[in-house]
Amino acid sequence: MKRVAAGLGLIAFLMVLAGGSLAAQVGERPRDTDYTDDAEDAIDDAEDEDDEAKRRQYYVIALTAAQAEIAENPNNPLGHRLAAMASLELEQYAEAGAHFDQAQELYPLYEFEDAELRERTWIDLYQEASPLVSAGDYEGATAIFENAHAIFQDRPEIMVTLAQLYGSLGDYERSIVFIEQVGVFMNSEAVAAKDSATVADWQDQASVLPLLHAQTLAGSGRSAEAADAYRSLSEADPSNMEHIRSLATVLMDSGDEAAALLVYADLLSKPGLSGPDLFSIGVGFYQASDWVNAVRSFSQAVELNATDRDSAEMWARTLLLDELFTDIPAVAEQWAALDPNSQNAYLIWAQAANKNGDTEATQQTMGIAQNMEVAVDQLQLQRFGAGGGNVSGNVVNKTLEEGTSVTLTVTFYGTSGSPIGTVTSSVTLAAADMAELFNAQFDSAELIGGYSYELTVG
Repeated sequence: MKRVAAGLGLIAFLMVLAGGSLAAQVGERPRDTDYTDDAEDAIDDAEDEDDEAKRRQYYVIALTAAQAEIAENPNNPLGHRLAAMASLELEQYAEAGAHFDQAQELYPLYEFEDAELRERTWIDLYQEASPLVSAGDYEGATAIFENAHAIFQDRPEIMVTLAQLYGSLGDYERSIVFIEQVGVFMNSEAVAAKDSATVADWQDQASVLPLLHAQTLAGSGRSAEAADAYRSLSEADPSNMEHIRSLATVLMDSGDEAAALLVYADLLSKPGLSGPDLFSIGVGFYQASDWVNAVRSFSQAVELNATDRDSAEMWARTLLLDELFTDIPAVAEQWAALDPNSQNAYLIWAQAANKNGDTEATQQTMGIAQNMEVAVDQLQLQRFGAGGGNVSGNVVNKTLEEGTSVTLTVTFYGTSGSPIGTVTSSVTLAAADMAELFNAQFDSAELIGGYSYELTVG
């Protein structure tokens, strides 16, 4: 291995010519000692050794000697650099990165000498981790990416990736750490010195982070900070309904209900709202016990698409809470037409009919609810962003024999209200009053506007 302390080299000479004292330009000069000689000899032996186990033993010897030098002469940059080299070969990346950094702090010229090695290691580790991301092994990938980040931090790609991976894993605080690191890096002199194409590429990669930052702040319970982040996003893109809805949600979570309701009210006044927009706004009003605006939101969603079962249910429930009994039967009937095995639909209908003095309707709807062989509840539609969706819920055995098979045929409707496909899901019933989960996933390029189902026994 080349003896580093033999001379300052051309770079040091040029820096001295540029002005200033040698000490100011190059810092602490590397010094050969018995310990550094032992470390360098061990590294040379390792590089000449073909047996992997013996190579590793030599690097352990080198690291031990370098650590002894650091203990005795902590300001000798050569000790730290040799410790970094040995740690790197032993795949102790965090330790290697720390020693490289310390060596460069003491002797800045090492930055020029080691930059290529550090970046090459970064690239190798990046390539090692990338297939794990594709395979969905986020935990395995983050471990390798963390090693790469410990070695080299003069590019933002791995910082961006780690922020995203930790966000996906639910480690929001760690995600925020990397988001903030990217922000610092993108405003650094290192970026200013790069060519415009490189900077533009890095800026494009980092463009996903403002939204991720807002999401991770919300996920970590820092609702007030998340509100500020979503407010900035919505100000930058006032047409993005998702950002505004999220702002209202985190305002509610932070306890600022008045501000959240103002955001929801502003949203509801916007033209061109979709069914999912109106449903989400309605849920916000519902959670704040603003029954008037919740009814307005859910009713508009159902008027937009009569197959929107979820909005029909929430409309009926909100009318009940607001004691608008005369309006409930028509809405409950629409809900039950889409969700015929919902005991709740008929029970709410019966309660409203009783309040309205309609004895016949009360008896009829109560009878349907009480005589169901199988009930379906906890229905939920998850829409996929590019089209299609999944309906899940519980199938509850009321009177049938345990082990009986039932089939739900779920019909999915587009945003125009026209049917676009069906999916069947079969369930084997548990004992009486026990629930079994069902899922019906519909893959489609079309957006889902609503759904209904039919249930058959056998």
